[in-house]
Amino acid sequence: MNLTELLLHSNLPIRELSEDEALKLKKTLLEMYKDISYACEKENLTVFLGGGSCLGAVRHKGFIPWDDDLDLNMLRTDYDKFPAALEKYFPDKYNLRGPGVSEYYSLPFIKIEKKGTLLKTVYEFEDENPAIGIDLFPLENIPDNKLSRAIFGFRNNLLQYIGVCVKLYSRRECPVTKLLCSTKEGKKSLRRRFLIGKFFSYRNYRDWYKICDILAQKYKNKKTKDITCPTGRCHFFGEILSLKNIMPPVECTFETLHAKIYNNYDTYLSNLYGDYMQLPSPEKKEKHFIVEIDFGK
Repeated sequence: MNLTELLLHSNLPIRELSEDEALKLKKTLLEMYKDISYACEKENLTVFLGGGSCLGAVRHKGFIPWDDDLDLNMLRTDYDKFPAALEKYFPDKYNLRGPGVSEYYSLPFIKIEKKGTLLKTVYEFEDENPAIGIDLFPLENIPDNKLSRAIFGFRNNLLQYIGVCVKLYSRRECPVTKLLCSTKEGKKSLRRRFLIGKFFSYRNYRDWYKICDILAQKYKNKKTKDITCPTGRCHFFGEILSLKNIMPPVECTFETLHAKIYNNYDTYLSNLYGDYMQLPSPEKKEKHFIVEIDFGK
């Protein structure tokens, strides 16, 4: 039984978004993206649609119909300048959470959160109240030398895996983790991660994520042919692309807005999804469950 089936058959206080809520969430994310794009344009920064958002732009001219999030990518040189840019133009509207920009965060990259909102899932403790947000992933320079790249990639992946294991172990009492541990398969799949997480818990997972972030930007001041997104869905080795496949960006339509995607988005999306224009079967379409949502004022 996969996680979706477990959640559907559990007694947890979860539900899927209503049609009206899903539309309102997408509208909120588009408004956030409009602000982000404005700040980037004013400060001469380039922000790309990434992952499923890039796929949605190419295949659906907007959100993937059954999806309700927005992912962005940014070259490290721009990524480092982005927090000051957003603060300059929207000082009271957003919080940024992530390594290097805040003390409290749960992800190894920046999350842009809209103040006064709430989007709570089973992945948090009861006293945690995460806001509606957009994930921003840094694109990192990587060494051209094959051996150096292999070593660098291994170190990136290892540190991230340690961080994830420590996070899982520290959050083992979260509803969704406890649910997974209630099954034989889930307990077996988590046993090794819990052991590794417990062993490396002399640092909390935020410290490990910060170490990952520092390591990942090691080559940011060097001119390299290729980049990768170590925190992306396919991790260090699965996200490698030539810089010429990324720059200059191309314009696309995303719902009612203009957006930017990679110059060679076909190679990018093929790396991530294979035959990306083929719609997935109904059982493979992602389902997102919430506990509570509040769009604020």
